[in-house]
Amino acid sequence: MSMKIFSKNIYLVFLLILSFSQAFAQLQELGEFKDVNLPFTLKYDDLSIEKGKYDMVFLRNLPSTFLLQIKKQGKIICLISGGEKVNYPEQGNLNLLQVNPDIPKFAKITIKRNPALKIAYIIFETGKHAKVCPYHKIRFKFECAE
Repeated sequence: MSMKIFSKNIYLVFLLILSFSQAFAQLQELGEFKDVNLPFTLKYDDLSIEKGKYDMVFLRNLPSTFLLQIKKQGKIICLISGGEKVNYPEQGNLNLLQVNPDIPKFAKITIKRNPALKIAYIIFETGKHAKVCPYHKIRFKFECAE
């Protein structure tokens, strides 16, 4: 009788571990950047991110949802979803991703601002040598405060 209870408990623990492991495996880290300098204040919904240095982690939740995690001194400030994939421009016959000179070899982050529209973009490129989803360019849109 005790062997029956023991085997049921083992089976339940196994099912629990199996169900949680698939949920955690869906979130993949694409790149992490330390001490990224924000030269201006960003706004996203009700959140305001002051200018200064932050750590940024770019994540992908399967199948194609991109997330940006912003940290300050090791503490997570926010997790922003809604990153959109941007295609690289085609240059004549260079439509193959492997030979496109615009794609960096390694991960790269760019912060662009349009003062007329009061919009800022954080653009993340995974690069050619990325282990997880190479040749991706992801853009996050923010309101820009003066």
